[in-house]
Amino acid sequence: MTAPVFILAGEPSGDQLAASIMDAVEGRFGKQNWFGIGGPSMQERGLASEAEMAQLSVMGFGAALSAYPRLSALANRLVQRIIEARPRAVITVDAKGFSLRLAARLKQRMAAEGWSAPVIHVVAPTVWAWGAWRAKSVARAVDRLLCLFPFEVDYFTPHGLAAHFIGHPEAFNAALMPRVGDNRDNGNVRSAAKRLLLLPGSRRSEIRRLVPVMRDAHALLAADSGADGGADSGVAATLVTVPHLRDEVAAALGADSGIEIVSGRDAFYQHLHQADAMMAASGTVTLQTALAGVPGVTCYRTSGLSAMIGRRLVRMDRVILPNALLRREVYPFLFQEEATPERLAAHVRAIFAADQMANQMPDKIGTGSGSGNGSGSGSETAGRNADELRALLRGGSDDFETLVANALAPDFGPQD
Repeated sequence: MTAPVFILAGEPSGDQLAASIMDAVEGRFGKQNWFGIGGPSMQERGLASEAEMAQLSVMGFGAALSAYPRLSALANRLVQRIIEARPRAVITVDAKGFSLRLAARLKQRMAAEGWSAPVIHVVAPTVWAWGAWRAKSVARAVDRLLCLFPFEVDYFTPHGLAAHFIGHPEAFNAALMPRVGDNRDNGNVRSAAKRLLLLPGSRRSEIRRLVPVMRDAHALLAADSGADGGADSGVAATLVTVPHLRDEVAAALGADSGIEIVSGRDAFYQHLHQADAMMAASGTVTLQTALAGVPGVTCYRTSGLSAMIGRRLVRMDRVILPNALLRREVYPFLFQEEATPERLAAHVRAIFAADQMANQMPDKIGTGSGSGNGSGSGSETAGRNADELRALLRGGSDDFETLVANALAPDFGPQD
């Protein structure tokens, strides 16, 4: 009987990425017996989840500290489960704090048991944003590292770690290809309204801290047109969330916000391509919006302790992925006390004004979406950024799963 494969992800974006990893492995090396921790996408592919994925979703230094006893016990339980199951390989996807702690403990148990399996981590820790010294500890904990960004490999190979650039799955996602022309007549919102997409994140702490700020920013924008912010106003807003947080989002918005709430990937893509601008929490979603060619502004709020530590350790110019990748400001980033309704609204207002000017004077504003930065409407600049990001993140290939399977071939078998 073929040995199983352990795979773990800790949040919705990791669940989707891990599902792509599972597809790549089975597409090249045949059907696998999966166990570990994951969400709906992984479970649809046959994962028997050992625990709820949401248990691993912890954000901020204070929250991580308070959750440590619980997560430590879970890591010990998973190590024991892996030792008993003797999997073909152990794959962890993102959830860096938990994944690397699990990997380090597993390596110790493997040595004590006289047994080993390749330990593979997907999504490199952001040592390029803070704590370059962490690369050495990562190299001790895992045997192979699959990197989503091309510049990450060089941080780890000097420490003897087999690191591979596999491209970024979102760069291959056809649903994120920038819109051609004006899609604002689609859907139920009349085309006279500007469309604003709100993306506050998928953690409860993000809903609590960011939804009220985005709600009030939208109210300011709606007031510009003298309307109440609903579908008939000058700015129609839609907030995308995950299904299990929908009620909490509704409570944070209140009854009279005029903001539509939707959930699910299909709804995200639909409203993404109808959006004239967006407000988003820092995270993977900023890469998705950039690849879709949507202009906007990003923000984050956390606890006072986490903010203080973050400012000391993190390079704020590299927090937003498109900014770090293109080495320029694709999206303004407002952190902590800077993330006010007034400042968020001001950035979106400027995007709307630039697009209006471009529509009024098309002969004086460049068209198309060629690569590079430059002047033009917010939408045109966003389109150029999308082209540049997509070329950078595809790794010279047209298929993400091929890049993944090639990187995993030493652990799963020869290439076809």
